[in-house]
Amino acid sequence: MSLAETRYSAGDQLARDVLIGREPDILDDIHLPSVAASIWARTPAPDFQGWIDGLTVDQLPELATVVPVHLAEAAVLAAAETAGTPTGPELDMLAGDVGALALMVAKTLRVDQIRLRLDVSEEVMCPKFHIDNVVARLLCSYRGPGTDYVPEGAEGDPGRIRQVRTGAVGLFRGRLWPDVDSTGLLHRSPAMPKDIGARLLLVIDPVV
Repeated sequence: MSLAETRYSAGDQLARDVLIGREPDILDDIHLPSVAASIWARTPAPDFQGWIDGLTVDQLPELATVVPVHLAEAAVLAAAETAGTPTGPELDMLAGDVGALALMVAKTLRVDQIRLRLDVSEEVMCPKFHIDNVVARLLCSYRGPGTDYVPEGAEGDPGRIRQVRTGAVGLFRGRLWPDVDSTGLLHRSPAMPKDIGARLLLVIDPVV
């Protein structure tokens, strides 16, 4: 069940609803009519957040690959080894979480392979509001602020802009979503606070 449901549609075929819930099965609601995004509103464990926030930029694992879904966790561990990310329970939590989210995407969108990225950036990567040219995209900021989103046509109104929290998981429809009601929800990279150092963003796209 969702904690919050925001309806932006105004008699058109654009999906603009954003569903937010505390349980991971909220991601399945991306298939509901008029839903443009579903957000799993979770809070990172303090020990994990302190660990990842304390890493130097060079120690953050960076990754861009296409893998069968069951190899997502191993891909993160390999990237961490290359980056010199300190080993321990927190790294295992990071890799395990990416693996679990990859499985959720695969189940929700019925695919066997995913395009997996861990983006490390000290600057705003996508400052303009946009819709991705994919079927759907999962976004989770492990370090730094989460993704900004707003209904299409309202991007000029700062009061309408919302943000996914750090550690929360957002699943957004893209331009290639197959249903009749294409998405009318835009998103962008957030402004970067100076004290963060670098943002670590997980991006998972289904390979269809």
